[in-house]
Amino acid sequence: MAEDIVRETFATDPGGPDEGLGTAGAVVVALDGSTGDEPVLDWATDEAARLGAPLRVVSVVDPGVQLTPYEALVSGSPSLADGLEQGARQVLDRATARVRDREPGLHVATAMPWGPPAAAIVRLSVGALRVVVGAPGRGRLERMLLGSVALPVVAHARCPVAVVPADTDVVRPRRIVVAVDGSEASGRAVETALSSAQASGASVTCVLGWHLEVHHGVVVTEPGSDSWVEVERRYAALVHGVVDPVVQRHPGVDVTVDIRHGSPSKAVVEAGAELDADLIVVGRRGHGGFAGLLLGSVSRQVVQHAGRVVVVVPDDAD
Repeated sequence: MAEDIVRETFATDPGGPDEGLGTAGAVVVALDGSTGDEPVLDWATDEAARLGAPLRVVSVVDPGVQLTPYEALVSGSPSLADGLEQGARQVLDRATARVRDREPGLHVATAMPWGPPAAAIVRLSVGALRVVVGAPGRGRLERMLLGSVALPVVAHARCPVAVVPADTDVVRPRRIVVAVDGSEASGRAVETALSSAQASGASVTCVLGWHLEVHHGVVVTEPGSDSWVEVERRYAALVHGVVDPVVQRHPGVDVTVDIRHGSPSKAVVEAGAELDADLIVVGRRGHGGFAGLLLGSVSRQVVQHAGRVVVVVPDDAD
């Protein structure tokens, strides 16, 4: 049985020929053979089971980081290719065995695309339900490099991306925090958060952070003042305008609204910590270009500083 699962591969070109196995409607998880793979794979396995979706396990073969062109020439590229593929195959073999032990009924297929990992994963995100990638453990996310795999995937993927820290304790989500700002991206984030909550029985806290407001020509600075209360009332109405229609589509989910003073990213990260949230969901505007990598973007800041699983939802997902 294990060999049958391991040998089932899927198409890695969403725009090309497909024999029936691909990433459409699937959860895609990217592994690199490190010790941090286990929580990433476990989270993806549980998410696929919750969504009733197949799981696609990927180990990208990137010869560019292994040898310089000169070293590749003198060592012989065929043996290099064989060695890299063998290593990736071992990663996939271990992964499929672990998935089978955790969720025996889950449909699993694997792939070993070649090339830069982030580009390969972004390509596989087309039509997928989720992409799941790993990140450094708690306390080190803020030092993630721009060139790491997680951040380019978050910036450019065409479906929601779950970033799972290497030291995550994988549990069924009980408390979910979602960032809301009234945009289309935050509306998609709320939809994703409530769908996850309904599948797992979690509660959802919708958080909006506001930092600087002017009311009747005066900067609002005094908590509890009439101006402060009016600003928070206005933002609460904005949040409910986004959240309430989604709540109607997901009856039975416990949803609360939390308006906080502070930057949006700080408000969401602090709410996640105070509630000990198992999952934070945040929207991302646009799917490519330099804008997706701006240091000040809320989604990037939350991914770097939350210290827990974060799902980033693009507003232009396929």
